[in-house]
Amino acid sequence: MRAPPGDYPPSWYALTRMPAEPRAGLAGLAKADVAIVGGGFAGLHLARLLALRGRRVAVLERQRIGWGASGRNGGFVSPGFAESSASLVQRLGAQRARALFAHSQAGVRLVEQAIAELGRPELLMGRGQLTCCRSARGRGFGDEVRALAETLGAAFEPWTAEQVQGALATSRYHQAIHDPQAFQIHPLNLALALAADVVARGGQVFEGTGVDTIARERGAWVARTAQGRVEAAELVLAGNADLGPLHRTLVRSVLPVATYVAVTEPLGRALGDSVRWGGAVTDTRRACDYFRVVDGDRLLWGGRITTDTREPPGLRELMRRHIVAVFPQLSAVKIAHAWPGVMGYARHKMPFIGQLEPGLWMSSAYGGHGVGQTAAGALLLADAITEGDDEWRRYQAFPLRWAGGAAGRMATQVVYWWMQARDLWDEWRAPPKLGGGRRSG
Repeated sequence: MRAPPGDYPPSWYALTRMPAEPRAGLAGLAKADVAIVGGGFAGLHLARLLALRGRRVAVLERQRIGWGASGRNGGFVSPGFAESSASLVQRLGAQRARALFAHSQAGVRLVEQAIAELGRPELLMGRGQLTCCRSARGRGFGDEVRALAETLGAAFEPWTAEQVQGALATSRYHQAIHDPQAFQIHPLNLALALAADVVARGGQVFEGTGVDTIARERGAWVARTAQGRVEAAELVLAGNADLGPLHRTLVRSVLPVATYVAVTEPLGRALGDSVRWGGAVTDTRRACDYFRVVDGDRLLWGGRITTDTREPPGLRELMRRHIVAVFPQLSAVKIAHAWPGVMGYARHKMPFIGQLEPGLWMSSAYGGHGVGQTAAGALLLADAITEGDDEWRRYQAFPLRWAGGAAGRMATQVVYWWMQARDLWDEWRAPPKLGGGRRSG
């Protein structure tokens, strides 16, 4: 059943979301075992896990559930982080990188488990993910991919150029990495379903409730809002790039980065002739495109990265050109919906998961990989809060670090431009050819 967009920002997800009336804001005093600031995936998965373990939870969301990045993304659920797995192995060593990758795999499993327990199989929209190379990688590609998968305990595998071209009718792509563990979802509907389940299990979810201050008072954490306050033994900051002034060091460490998503008008047979693959597709460029088929014959397409979080003029035409650059046979494509989303990044491209001070926790900065990894972070914090487990300490290798403010955003934008230039240079040196280049092993 389709619901009107209501007060959600316009998007294909808002148009196709499940009916959900706005939830009341906080008024007066509420008490909980754990208060969670942020009604996106990081906060909702944690709230549900804690409620399942008998804890009283209160979720405080400034806007609507899934309002931000959680309800606007591409809907890709897969293991891994914004930082590449190969870089983590090089930096941390095989054993520590493997442990982190196992956390991310646990997050993927938890999302699928939650969907099953919620009785919402329609939230699953496809399986498998291809990460395609925009330039030929040579004969050693297959061996490199298999070696990395073995190091990490991963399920991904190399695909040859011929396999890729059997799935995607484009000369832009060569070899690929196929991950059978990945799947795709309707993210906004999952967020709404998680919130409903939290309430059904005795939790409290407040919308339109921005937190102005947090403080430790008489042995409890207090989150104050314009109309009331929540008192809790534990407090979790689970916001993304919009936490406001609640914790200066954390907020200054999160860099807001914008990306864009579009959904086409129905394309009919032309789309089926071009995309003969039911899962997700992304590429190996430093500033990648990503896409999947939705509604049977529409293309959901995401891409571009910028630290300018304003929506650019002509966004629909901009996204249309990206599609046609990969699939020129879809030159007549029309964009039905296009929208921006803001992600939170850390300088080291790893999430902030852990304890800020006794009773005060954080789960933030998932860098565009939050659909699965927020669940992994929620599992770590739920174990810490309810069992005293300290597995979250593995993320102390990625500390809070000032993102540079306005100068940092400018510097990051220059880096993105440099990355895009490198991508173009790599493709120019090995231009795409029909037939896909050399076969990989």
